Amino acid sequence: MTWQLDATALSALLDTRDTTPLRLLEQSLARLDALEPVLNAFTHVDRDGALAAATAATARQAAGERLGPLDGIPVSVKDNIFVRGLPARWGSLLFRDFVPDRDDVCAERLRAAGAVIVGKTTTPELAMLGRTDSRLSGITRSPWDPALTPGGSSGGASASVAAGVTTLAIGTDMGGSTRLPAAYTGLVGMRPSTGRIPRRYGFPATCIDFQVIGPFARTMRDMRLLYGVLAGPDPRDPYSERFPPPPPVSSERRLRIGWFTAIGAEGATPEVSASVAAAVAALAGANCDAAPVTAPFDLAALRTFHATLTAAAAARIVVCFPDRWREETCDNVRAAAERGLMISAPDYVNALDALATWRADITTAWGDYDALICPTAPAPAWRAEDEAPPGLSPATQGMFGAWINAAGLPGISVPGQPHPDGRPVGVQIVAPFGHDTVVLELAQRLETLAPWADRWPAMALSV
Repeated sequence: MTWQLDATALSALLDTRDTTPLRLLEQSLARLDALEPVLNAFTHVDRDGALAAATAATARQAAGERLGPLDGIPVSVKDNIFVRGLPARWGSLLFRDFVPDRDDVCAERLRAAGAVIVGKTTTPELAMLGRTDSRLSGITRSPWDPALTPGGSSGGASASVAAGVTTLAIGTDMGGSTRLPAAYTGLVGMRPSTGRIPRRYGFPATCIDFQVIGPFARTMRDMRLLYGVLAGPDPRDPYSERFPPPPPVSSERRLRIGWFTAIGAEGATPEVSASVAAAVAALAGANCDAAPVTAPFDLAALRTFHATLTAAAAARIVVCFPDRWREETCDNVRAAAERGLMISAPDYVNALDALATWRADITTAWGDYDALICPTAPAPAWRAEDEAPPGLSPATQGMFGAWINAAGLPGISVPGQPHPDGRPVGVQIVAPFGHDTVVLELAQRLETLAPWADRWPAMALSV
C-alpha cells in the first residue's frame, strides 16, 4: 500500500510516474475522512487549495519539471503557524476568525518546494498544554489507542503522520511540543537549534526564543529531507544568520555520549528507562563511547523562570481581548494569564537574568560529550482526558523536554524499545548548540540498528 511508504519512497514513485500527486492527495484525503471522526487531528482541511497544488504538481511531473523531492507530497501544518489564506486559530476562541495574509518562512519554503498543504492540525490553546485539548477544537486522540492522547502541543500533527494521513508534518516546539508527541506516537520529531529554521511572520512568542519550528517524519531519511528544505539562513530572521553551517558528521566518526534517566529524585518509569538503556547499549556497539552522567542543568531553576516567562506571555496575549478573554480561554491559559498580570517588571527581568546564567552553566557542565541521551518523556501516552499520566504531574511529564528549548539546543526524539503493553516510547538525543548534524547522525545509527518504520498502530492498518 502506497500510504505506508515514506515521503522519500513516494517521491521516487513520482519520479518514475508510477503515481501522481493527484493520486497521493486523493489517498491522503480518503484516509483523513475515514480517521478524522475518531482522531480529530485537523482544525481545517484545505481541499480546494490542496487540489490546486496537487494539480500543478501533476502538471510539472508530466512535463518532467518536478521542483524537487517534496514536489507533490502531502503535508500538514500546525494551527499556530501562518499559512496564507488558511485559518490560524492557535487553538483559541480568541483567534477563531483570524486568517493570515502571508506565509511564515517554513510555509513559504514548503510551497516553493511544491509540497501539497492538506490543512492545519490541532493544538491546545496558545500551544500551552502537554496534551491536545481546547475549547475551540476539542480533544485530539492517538491512532495507537483513541483513549490515549497523542501529546501536545503538536498533537494533531503527530496523529496525522502516525495514522498515515500525511507522511510529513510541521509543528512547533516550545517545551517539547514536537518531541513529546513524536514519542507518544512512534515518530521522529525534531527541535532544531534556535534559528536553524528561520521564522518571520506569526503569533507573538509565548516564551521569548524558546519556540522553534519542529518537523515530524516516520523515517530518518524523511527527516533529513524535510529538515533540508526548511533549514538555512533567511535575512528576515537574524537568528538564522548567526551561526555557520552545521559541521558534517560521518557515520565512521566515533562519538562520545553521556546518558541519564533521572534528575534528582524525579525520573522515568522503569519501562522508559529500560528503553533508553537499550538504545545506549546499541550505540555503544555502533562507534560510540557511552557513559552515565548527571543532567547538566538545574531543573528547579528552569521551572521557576519558565513559569514566569510563560505566564507573562499569556498575559500580554490575552490583554489584546479585554472584553472576552476571561470567558473564552481554557482554564490553564486563564490561570497563566492571571499570574502573568501580577508579575512586576523587575521580576520579569530577574527571570531573564536567571535564564542567562542558567544557559551559561549548562555550557560549563556539559563536558566533552558530543551528545547526551535521555528519555523524551518519563512515561508513555496516557488518557486523553487527564492532565498527566497516573502518579505524575504535567511538570514531571515535561521534565526532559523544556530544558532543551530554554538552552536553544538541537534535540530529536526517535522510537525506542516499546513499552511492554505496546505503547511507543521515545528516546531523545541532544547536542550542543548548532550541532544539529550530530543528533541526526546518532538518530540514523539507532534507526539502522533497530528500524521502526514498520511499526503501525492497528487503527492506521484498518483503513
